[in-house]
Amino acid sequence: MTRRILILLLPLLLIACGRGVFPGFKPLDADVHYKLRSLGDGDRPPADSDSVLVRVRMALHGEAPGSLFSTEHWFGHVGDVLPIGAGVIRFQEGDSMSFIARASRLDWDAIGAERFSVPDTAWIDLEVSLRDTRSNEESRALAEERRWARTEAMEDSALARFFRASPEKWQYSMGVHYVLEPRDPKRPQAQSGQMLTIGYTARSLEDGRVIDDTYASGQHLTFRLGDPDQVIAGIGIAVRLLPEGGKGRFVIPSRLAFGADGSTGRIVPPYTPLLYELELRDVTGRAADTLSVDSAAVGINR
Repeated sequence: MTRRILILLLPLLLIACGRGVFPGFKPLDADVHYKLRSLGDGDRPPADSDSVLVRVRMALHGEAPGSLFSTEHWFGHVGDVLPIGAGVIRFQEGDSMSFIARASRLDWDAIGAERFSVPDTAWIDLEVSLRDTRSNEESRALAEERRWARTEAMEDSALARFFRASPEKWQYSMGVHYVLEPRDPKRPQAQSGQMLTIGYTARSLEDGRVIDDTYASGQHLTFRLGDPDQVIAGIGIAVRLLPEGGKGRFVIPSRLAFGADGSTGRIVPPYTPLLYELELRDVTGRAADTLSVDSAAVGINR
């Protein structure tokens, strides 16, 4: 309540103190001036860990609001869009303030605005409105919800972007794209029924997030090739392309990985293509006569 009374009295205090460089604005310093535009109904300022939805409108001084730049966007902190040095001004949800500041006092990159040829000494009109706040926990929950709201079209786009940008010459076999390191032709290939030990690092193809890493855990995976429910189908295909001791990179689409449902442990979202850097470390035992590639296990959730 005290804060509200003081802010409501601010215009009267400014009038009593006489006109400044910009009538109605209070100088923070020689290069930044501010005034309250409207008072919201929030009862606390955002915490440092909160995300904030802020509307920003920028213009050269005296021109139409937003004519230089306008956005409504989630930021990590309201201070990201304020003139440098104006972080002492406290916002609550619903508050709106106007600033007149030198261009050099704005963090154009943080705001997301193109500066073009605006000189440092130019005066910029900046309107900042705090529209909403979101706690760190709410932000994490929303990000997780969006991560799991994936579609097959999103996967197709991710695969297309990856291969357009990749300088490597990818080969293709049975649904898996791959690049193999030079190999010794004398080393045996893996066959169904044999025990294999593999080491790998698995990442999301889109953002590089590590899904699983046997090198980091120190626990390489041993399984019988062809037995069900041991490894995802894409690995069952990949190891057949490698000789013992061979290494390669494999792009495995979701239909040969965790599919439309994602992994049961919610580590891998639906329709997520994976990039495996895989090494066939050891091959032991006799090969079976009649096991097919299609029986090469689907759906391990490590």
